[in-house]
Amino acid sequence: MNAERLLTVVDAGTVKVCALAAEMTEKGPRVLGSAMVPSRGIKKGAVVDRDEAAASVRSAVREVQTASGRKIAKAVVGISGQHVSGIAGTGVIGIPGRQITPDDRMRAVDSAKSIYTSLDREVLHVIPSEFVLDGEQGISDPVGMSGVRLESRVYIITAQAQAVQDLEQSCRTAGLEVLAMVFSPAATALATLTGDEILRGAILIDIGGGTTDIAVFRNGALVHAAVIGIGGLHLTNDLAVCLNVGVADAERLKITAGAAYREAGHGSTHAELSLPAAAGRTVSRSHLVSVIQPRCEELLELVMQETRRAFPQGPYPRSAVLTGGTANLDNMSGLAAAILGIPARLGMPQGKFGMQSSLRNPACATAIGLLAYAFDHSVLDRMTGALSGGKIGNMKKRVADLTGYKDFLEMLQIKKKGVSYV
Repeated sequence: MNAERLLTVVDAGTVKVCALAAEMTEKGPRVLGSAMVPSRGIKKGAVVDRDEAAASVRSAVREVQTASGRKIAKAVVGISGQHVSGIAGTGVIGIPGRQITPDDRMRAVDSAKSIYTSLDREVLHVIPSEFVLDGEQGISDPVGMSGVRLESRVYIITAQAQAVQDLEQSCRTAGLEVLAMVFSPAATALATLTGDEILRGAILIDIGGGTTDIAVFRNGALVHAAVIGIGGLHLTNDLAVCLNVGVADAERLKITAGAAYREAGHGSTHAELSLPAAAGRTVSRSHLVSVIQPRCEELLELVMQETRRAFPQGPYPRSAVLTGGTANLDNMSGLAAAILGIPARLGMPQGKFGMQSSLRNPACATAIGLLAYAFDHSVLDRMTGALSGGKIGNMKKRVADLTGYKDFLEMLQIKKKGVSYV
């Protein structure tokens, strides 16, 4: 096994750190080991204690190294949190009456980036939604066309520079060389959304422990992103307070007997609390749901408000895809469909990366998406020269086959160490 083809991806959240070790092969990433450990030092997507965050990442990395039998130091890391924001932008360049080249397309995109970002923020991605050539709109790719004025309409995702540095430093302290930092919902989309959903219009709702990430897609591009400060931990804390139990017991009850809304028959079902001080104590599932449902409704109503605020004139997403650990809650998709007024489904990772069955879980969707991102962008190749283009072949086509989605892959751009990647 070529050590230079080995990569670790890290999804560090408020509740858990998920890490995967993989080998980049000609057919795609092959998962060698996985780990999911409790997270410390990270709240609402931001590092609040570097040492504790580093210890959590180190614990996950050790587990995947043990599982894979290899020490893998290079990593792609997901980043999210309320410090991340997006803004629509426009860039313009002049073309001296010749055919447009890929470099021209890149310059048009870069011109938008330089105008709309401030010094205290770092650009994560610049995602073109369309190009306008000499007034002609709706062009997805202008390369090969001729004109004199090329305009790019883009969505720029930025993060607070300090938050990026804190997460990167925590990973370095854990022994990782961070090759790329990727906006987590963008990665999650690669693992959970279909090409039809991205094209027709969909909203990805990734419910994490401390926050919920929203990513809206339309016409093959990410057009809006936001982070809401409510996640699965809020449901757990509500249960702990209302039932007067510990957080660990509340979490167990939420997972084993909770639901997002009440259905007929729930009142006859009981969940037993295994507490030394209250042996045999039971609580009806109906009561559990009566505590959980209001918070789920609040979260989904905030999602709806954010969508309406971002697109006051419409059109609104045609469907919703829920992912993240809390999306596994019974009836969560049904509640989302009722509140948002659109079809909703559970977003399971779709990548065919030799995954163990344990990874086919919404809680692992971001990590799987990070693998798809790393493979498509040949991160190891661009940073170390390890993967030759001749051996890997057509990256875009292969990842399209793996994820079921093509166009969005071509629109993600990452800036790292002064070099832009498309």
